[in-house]
Amino acid sequence: MTDFIATLQTTLSQDAFYWFCALAGSGMFVIQFLLTLFGIGDDQDHFDVQNFKWLTKQTVTGFLMFFGWVGLTCKKEFVMTSTLSAVCAVAGGLIAVVVTAFIFKMAKKLRSPGAVFRLEEAIGKEAFVYQRIPKNGLGKISISLNNLTHEIDAMAHEEISSFTQVQIVKTMDDKIVIVVPKDR
Repeated sequence: MTDFIATLQTTLSQDAFYWFCALAGSGMFVIQFLLTLFGIGDDQDHFDVQNFKWLTKQTVTGFLMFFGWVGLTCKKEFVMTSTLSAVCAVAGGLIAVVVTAFIFKMAKKLRSPGAVFRLEEAIGKEAFVYQRIPKNGLGKISISLNNLTHEIDAMAHEEISSFTQVQIVKTMDDKIVIVVPKDR
């Protein structure tokens, strides 16, 4: 055990370990930034270790980057001992993990489910035929609900030409409505 501690202190007394962590973390940060910038990557990037979901690629990257740079700074600029530099480096890495996890937790709250649209809300409303509806066939209507325009598949018992105003009378299923011309 003392050999391991002596080896670890020798490794930490050399700057190579800090440089490796700093450059590896910074390199991973740049790669992740570029992938995010160009829209490449996935949303599910957490490692699920017994519901420990805040451990993500970003937090690991932040830990490595801050561990390395804080360790180098403490050793070179503040001329601290190897042990104190290691403690500061671990503290800096953990602070980076906590801050990154907090930022991503707050960012998830910014997501919006969007405008929830239920087809039943359209019953009784007026719409315009967007694409001709053949007799007992499918066409499309355009309707404005909640200040948003929706395009819905529609059926009618008679042919209705484009740009005709219609009224929605019922839903056929969760995607298709039945319409009649407005003049009725």
